[in-house]
Amino acid sequence: MVRKSGARWYGMGVLAALALAAVVPGCNGDECVDAFDCRDLGAAPTGKAYVCTADNTCELRTLTPPEEPENDAGTGGETDAGTGTDAGTQTDAGTGTDAGTQTDAGTQTDAGTETDAGTPTDGGAELCRNTVACTEQSIDRLRLRTVVASGGVTEEGTTQGEFLTFLDGRAGGTSVPESYTYARFTATGLQKVAIDDQAALSSTAWDVAVRRYVVRFNSGVSGPSCVAVAQTPDGTTFESVTSVPVDAQFKTENYYTPDTCTFSGDEYGLGSPATQTLSFWTYASCLQMTNKVYILQLADGRHAKLQVKAYYEPTVQAQCDTTGSVSSSTSAGSIRLRWAYLP
Repeated sequence: MVRKSGARWYGMGVLAALALAAVVPGCNGDECVDAFDCRDLGAAPTGKAYVCTADNTCELRTLTPPEEPENDAGTGGETDAGTGTDAGTQTDAGTGTDAGTQTDAGTQTDAGTETDAGTPTDGGAELCRNTVACTEQSIDRLRLRTVVASGGVTEEGTTQGEFLTFLDGRAGGTSVPESYTYARFTATGLQKVAIDDQAALSSTAWDVAVRRYVVRFNSGVSGPSCVAVAQTPDGTTFESVTSVPVDAQFKTENYYTPDTCTFSGDEYGLGSPATQTLSFWTYASCLQMTNKVYILQLADGRHAKLQVKAYYEPTVQAQCDTTGSVSSSTSAGSIRLRWAYLP
């Protein structure tokens, strides 16, 4: 299901549609950068939510009731995701400049080529396809866009047999975020998939998507593929996982119940979806890593272990994890995934 970007967003999760009720300056004396910085104000009353504004103050806003969209996805003057140039009609990674000879937007050379969104996960036959429930609700609540995110995907690891991947999930900030940044697992590392949010709801080309503090996988209500996630016991180290645990219980993304489309969100009341990897972070006055280790079952049957190492740039993340605070939050959304294939 594709919704025009020009249509009016509605639903409880849309901060841009909130009506101002009160302004709380300073956030206990500090400027806010993300909605996280407003958590010391306590839980918002029912029907209200705290947001961080452009002038770095916390606002308590009243949620507006849903209203009908002004334009259907197939009408109106703006180009919708089905009529614009989609990722399958742009220059394919096999016909453009190879990523081995072109330097990406950062300082390192990209580990591979950008994947065309029309290509199945393994580059050949589609391995699985499932019906995605609650797509309308996901579009509204998760603010799913119709333009490909500008964020890149870069391999930074140097350890033999494992990967450390930077995925730029900053998405232009929290007030009007870009699409998620999408990627797929390959033998040479994670590769970006050039696809927008709404197109991703019907694509098996991607495996993982990141935006700000949300990491979700292509399965269940998140996408039509079958990338499942299993938890490991608290305290499990990345190095100690050398094979798939015999008692691993793999689950698909289920932050909506498929039959009733009831939403399940994070415990802090921020409105983010309760994805299978939600436990990778905890919050005090900054986003701290829990070092939780997850087991992935990919669409092609391979398995991998994965750990979210950072939400900020590494030095800032270390400061947050050690002291419970950060000097700057400008790098928020700089996701780094440590992962390796399992036998």
